[in-house]
Amino acid sequence: MHKRLFVLLFFTNLLGLKGQIEKQKPRVSELDFSYSTGYQHVRMENMNRYYLDTFAKPNDIFTKNVHHTLSRNFQLCYHFSHYFGIGMMAKTDLFQMDHSSPTYVMDEVGTITDTFSTKSQLNFRKASIGLFGAFDLGEFVQTKTKQAYFKKWKANVLGGASIDLYNIELGSTSPYFSHNYLYFAPCIGGFAQLKINYPIFSWKFAEMRLGLNLGYQFSKTKTLRTDQSGDWIVYGKYPINADFSGINLGLGLSIELTDHKFSARDNAPSKNALYLDVFGQSTYGSFIYERIFNVESTRAQHALSVGFMRLNRIPWDYLGVLSIPLAYNAYFDFNRTKNKPSKLELGFGLTALGITSFDYDPNQKTQYLYPSLRFGYCYHSYHSGLLFKATFTPLLPGFVREEFMSGHETYFGSAGFFDEYVMPWVGLSIGKTF
Repeated sequence: MHKRLFVLLFFTNLLGLKGQIEKQKPRVSELDFSYSTGYQHVRMENMNRYYLDTFAKPNDIFTKNVHHTLSRNFQLCYHFSHYFGIGMMAKTDLFQMDHSSPTYVMDEVGTITDTFSTKSQLNFRKASIGLFGAFDLGEFVQTKTKQAYFKKWKANVLGGASIDLYNIELGSTSPYFSHNYLYFAPCIGGFAQLKINYPIFSWKFAEMRLGLNLGYQFSKTKTLRTDQSGDWIVYGKYPINADFSGINLGLGLSIELTDHKFSARDNAPSKNALYLDVFGQSTYGSFIYERIFNVESTRAQHALSVGFMRLNRIPWDYLGVLSIPLAYNAYFDFNRTKNKPSKLELGFGLTALGITSFDYDPNQKTQYLYPSLRFGYCYHSYHSGLLFKATFTPLLPGFVREEFMSGHETYFGSAGFFDEYVMPWVGLSIGKTF
């Protein structure tokens, strides 16, 4: 009797343990980087008014409205659950239109004495940076229906908001004259996107996916303005704005860190972090590695970080940027416990920044070495997981070196591009602790 009871209890406990193991799902900890390029439909219906109504060009220069641009999109996304994730995006839309037409020189009686060619060019550049939320539609459908419709395919729905900056250049060049008009406008935009992809290469901890992206963006400015604060209008009647709202379609390539199961290492605190810093200490942003030395402390946690960013004509065709930021950061737990991820961040940094302006001949180079402060909110997972920061990062005056054809000049001045002695600035960061 006792033997039967023992065997019954043994198998009961074994089945219960089996059920617990089956219910213990792998912890989702996916970080993916994706780059896509493709077609962006836009609605620039009023562009031709500038030329037709203002100059009444007989050869109908630029009469065709702008309806498409080349789109490039970089995204960084962290999936903190089986269904949801958050991320950052940096997107550019580029468009160029060229036109050549003959121009005739006449004498007093109307006889043509010379003919030369006039080249006109229209350039659009839109740089966007934004935050988005992600929803794993494929995982949701398969969980609710209990059918493996997608298998290795993934379908994600994204939606968010962005800050868009337009730079538009209109130029005309001939042997006798040259005109160049620059217009700009910032605006707040929004976007939604469906991403479908399939793995083409798989490794132990990551996989590369190729897929199709279909989305819609809303991005419409008010009246475009020049650097002399003048409005771009036609005959004082028609304000010209930029409207890049429309559908985009393209191919995307992503590298995704795969799920990992619970292990003994997961119980260890995360002392390292890798994240993308947008704006922030480096002015334009950088990739950061950070090391926390006393992550288990319930008081101040001390960290050092170093970063790097190299942008060559992207997303600005006329700028090249190289930045190396160094920083000390201190984190304070709001609840004085090492297990709470929300922290107050205070920090001090030193940044080496080099900027090359390609719209000058020869190229103009400026180097900065300036300090900065940091104050804001940090979400830092105690175990391997999400890192997110939203900080106020004023840039302090430092050393500036400008190079010219005749030499160079070094002086103590502003660190930013707003000619402010102390430049107020902000930073957003997203990445992973490990």
